[in-house]
Amino acid sequence: MKIKHLLLALALPVVAFLGSCGGDSKDPKPSISLNAGAKYVSSDISVMSDSLLSFSISATSGSGNLSGISANYSINGAAAKTFFDSSVTGNAVNCIVKTRLAGSVDDVVVFNFTAKDANGQTSTKSIKISVIPPTAPLLGFQAQLIYNTNNTGFDVAYDLNKGVGLLKTDPASKKDLMDMTTSSMAQFSKIWGSDNMGKFVKVTSNDFTNANTTTYLYNLWKANSATATTQTAVLAVGDVYLVKSGQDLPFNLYIVKVTNIQDLPAIGNHNDYIEFSYKKIDN
Repeated sequence: MKIKHLLLALALPVVAFLGSCGGDSKDPKPSISLNAGAKYVSSDISVMSDSLLSFSISATSGSGNLSGISANYSINGAAAKTFFDSSVTGNAVNCIVKTRLAGSVDDVVVFNFTAKDANGQTSTKSIKISVIPPTAPLLGFQAQLIYNTNNTGFDVAYDLNKGVGLLKTDPASKKDLMDMTTSSMAQFSKIWGSDNMGKFVKVTSNDFTNANTTTYLYNLWKANSATATTQTAVLAVGDVYLVKSGQDLPFNLYIVKVTNIQDLPAIGNHNDYIEFSYKKIDN
């Protein structure tokens, strides 16, 4: 028992010493704020993608001199990307930081600005920026084709941004529309999906007729996005879908109308295709 008491007595100072490592947790933290002004973003706003953002940052020290200022952003909760990171000295720092707004229409981008002092204490200021569409006219494209994916010599997918058909071997990131027929299917599926996490919402023929601006597509998406799916239903002539591409673009909404379907019944004949018209931003 004496040995146990002695060991406990020796251990107590060690525990107390370890508990005091890292400085006093009551040390005041640095402070950081965004200054308002006609040229600067200082609070939650809604702007178009690719807009140039300017931030006026003010930071003051707490218990020790400032050691660094950093800034990052996260799109829809994804991993943060740092766009500014600088070592600083002194007890007060003011700086201007600029970056272009990333993200696509309807994304929410959270910006985080952090001040750090020499004692390792940090403070962060965060704001949210919602990405809204530019107001621009739409261009129309007609007689575009997507073939049965088992037809290796023809376009089995489509890049709505560039307005070009794609082969099976082309990059997945560009395939906004793709035929979903598999090698195990005897017949043409007549279903579209996306290889870049695109989304589909079935809308009306009137929507296709009335869609002349990006604002119309944006409002249509806002009203119907809750019903978006990763694939279409089995397509028929006259079907209209609003498509939100997975491509990282300032504006990635399109409206597509099926105008013709060639569905050849012979097993092993893969010359089936879907013909469509669509509208996109004039860029």
